[in-house]
Amino acid sequence: MDNFVTLAIHSELKAEMLVHILKANGIDAFTEEVNQLFPSLTASFRVKISESDLSKALSIVESMDLNEAKRVANAEANNRKVILLPFDYTPTSEKAFPLAFSWAKAIGAEVEMLNVYITEETEGRTILNRMFDYDKEALRERVERAHSEAKQRAEDFQNTIQQRIDSGELADVKFKCIALEGVPEEQIIKYSDVLRPELIIMATREKRKKEADLIGSVSAEVAEGAPIPVFVVPENIEFNSVDMVKDIMFITNFDDRDLVAFSKMMSRLSFKEININLVHFRESGTKETWNEIKLNGIKSYFAEHYPTAKADTAILDGANPLKSIRDYMKEKNTSILSMTTHRGKLISRIFNTGETGVTRRIVFEGNCPTLIFHA
Repeated sequence: MDNFVTLAIHSELKAEMLVHILKANGIDAFTEEVNQLFPSLTASFRVKISESDLSKALSIVESMDLNEAKRVANAEANNRKVILLPFDYTPTSEKAFPLAFSWAKAIGAEVEMLNVYITEETEGRTILNRMFDYDKEALRERVERAHSEAKQRAEDFQNTIQQRIDSGELADVKFKCIALEGVPEEQIIKYSDVLRPELIIMATREKRKKEADLIGSVSAEVAEGAPIPVFVVPENIEFNSVDMVKDIMFITNFDDRDLVAFSKMMSRLSFKEININLVHFRESGTKETWNEIKLNGIKSYFAEHYPTAKADTAILDGANPLKSIRDYMKEKNTSILSMTTHRGKLISRIFNTGETGVTRRIVFEGNCPTLIFHA
């Protein structure tokens, strides 16, 4: 039997990328957390390989850096369109399934369904428990069993999804189910950073079901932290087809980054006509005429560059942005809210990432489907 040796020590994400590259070159590799006595208390992971592969692995490592490795790991995603669909086997997460498969069908994309499961080590036992009740072999067996059960459950669920496709309940697109261990919001963000999908589509629970959740909604965490646009579907709203993506309220701060975000949105909706309500929040002391000039300028820009989008404009009171948003969406019968998470001037108060931020509160309260970009 070959001996296993440590090739490198990296953060978890870089270690995973290196393992991906090694396996692509025919070298079996795996990661092992450096701190085995107190797992999950360190961010360092060993990349381990067979001693017989050491020479070949070293030549690969010497010829690359992990920034390049990240690009290589994304190479497959760059040649295909993918929608990432996180799920947890609950009826709530399934609310996003029809929209994700419908959207994928419309743009010729595949769906990667990601389940992040939690083991007892993910949840974390106390340091004292680990010190006085520590059986490394028993712990390893429990974790391995949890991994095996999670992967088997994902395989079985894949058969269930195929049956739903065959029955016509879901659009017929290529898909696969993946199971990863970890903290859900952290793993979804990490995986999206490596995969680089077109879009993340996920559901969120109703506010009344989250009030006892001290750390907030997974959807809100992903919406704030993922490098990919995120579409959040509230469980209490029927939103099951990309055909329902018609009327969008897009909040702008007259920033070039808004144009970048809007370009990202249109690239994902270029196959259909949509109505856009371009909205700016009025800051006290700001001249209304100047705001109108800038907003009309953006409207003209959109009309020239995005002829499939019909744009309207509005300036709303920024004193209570949440109320302004709700009132305007009701008045215009707008079904989707779209925003960026950047900061600047009044936007720093409206879009801050604290508990009072609109991004978190809109997603957390689950009042409307929300499409979020990062500038």
